[in-house]
Amino acid sequence: MAAATLYYLGTIILLLLLFVLIVVRTCSGKRKERLESPKFRMLDDDDLKGRK
Repeated sequence: MAAATLYYLGTIILLLLLFVLIVVRTCSGKRKERLESPKFRMLDDDDLKGRK
């Protein structure tokens, strides 16, 4: 029973560390800027660029 408990505990800790790693990598400076850039492109007015 102790081996199974340690296995599940180790699995949970490993998954938690993986989740934290993904969050930290996603929220880093360069990636955050790249991920938020489409938000600002959607707000650009394309109609004014095409009309002259």
